[in-house]
Amino acid sequence: MNRKIFSALAVALVLSAFVLVASGCLGPQFTYQGRLTDASGNPLSGTYLFTFKLYKTATGGTAIYTETETVTVTNGLFDVVVGPENIAAGLKPEDLADPLYLEVTVSNFSITQTLSPRQRLYGAPYAFTLMPGAVISQSMNTSLHGAAGAKAVLNVVNPFDGTSTNPALPALRLSGETALELTDRPGIPATDAYGVVWSDRSGSSSNLWFLSNDDIWFDIDDNDDIDSGFFTVYGNTGSCSINEAGALTCTGTKSAVVATRDAGPRKLYAIESPGVWFEDFGRASLVNGQAVVSIDPLFAQTVNLSDYHVFLTPLGDCKGLYVAEKTSTSFVVKELGGGTSSVAFDYRIVARRLGYENVRLEPLVLPAREERRP
Repeated sequence: MNRKIFSALAVALVLSAFVLVASGCLGPQFTYQGRLTDASGNPLSGTYLFTFKLYKTATGGTAIYTETETVTVTNGLFDVVVGPENIAAGLKPEDLADPLYLEVTVSNFSITQTLSPRQRLYGAPYAFTLMPGAVISQSMNTSLHGAAGAKAVLNVVNPFDGTSTNPALPALRLSGETALELTDRPGIPATDAYGVVWSDRSGSSSNLWFLSNDDIWFDIDDNDDIDSGFFTVYGNTGSCSINEAGALTCTGTKSAVVATRDAGPRKLYAIESPGVWFEDFGRASLVNGQAVVSIDPLFAQTVNLSDYHVFLTPLGDCKGLYVAEKTSTSFVVKELGGGTSSVAFDYRIVARRLGYENVRLEPLVLPAREERRP
């Protein structure tokens, strides 16, 4: 008996179910309900095979997902769940980022009919909270919603299972030129507004890690409209800062870590100065009591050589050494008392950094924002 099959479609599609797959999380499934009749409009009853195919186009193309279900129809009405229980079964989150069209084929084991046209799937109203440009907003407090750190307006969780053979994937991935933007923090004046990144401050020790397989860049004052800096803060005072010109200031010591053969890594500390000095070292020799020492031309481009210091150390027996003349390209070394020795000597030349000749013991002034912790 030839039957024409009709179907009314009602679809409930919750897009948030496609995001995470773990214990207690929804899979990429939706419900499909309808009414099945014969060509005369009489409701059908019995068991039928329904084949569901999902396409990214209204016509043509290749199905991205196919599923066949045995469905019980009662007085024309049926209700079936379509889609895999998890994304590993063939329907991936990226497949669900584009419009989808559902094609349904119904068979009573002797007659098979494909319903036409394909029907586009639409999201349920609450699923629109995850569409591009959507805003997720909610006022929450600890008395109603639990402790800080345990609850948030949005939680994205993918816990590490503790095994190196099955490392956890990122819980959240952001892509784009400005992948993450932090806007003004409520309650902060507009002239001093900033975004905030916090680790779990409810714990006694909550590290914040920035991991990269290449460089990490901090672009300070990108629009170049205000003097800015990068600060680490202890208490209400800055412990280390770098301003946008590259000046480094620390309240503690500045050290290099150096390996030793007998005692392991040890710290070596930078020598500090009340002024901004650059220095260079070298070795030369007297010939008949005199030497002309040329200053390295590249070093000369970094310092002001209108006035500089030279320190001498003889490396052999002589009456002593002195600097007889200084120019911007060289200096003359002679032996004391008119001596005529031919002896080697070490020298150290110290000059003020070009452009910083008048900098000396500057007072420390922290920006006002650093006087208040977030």
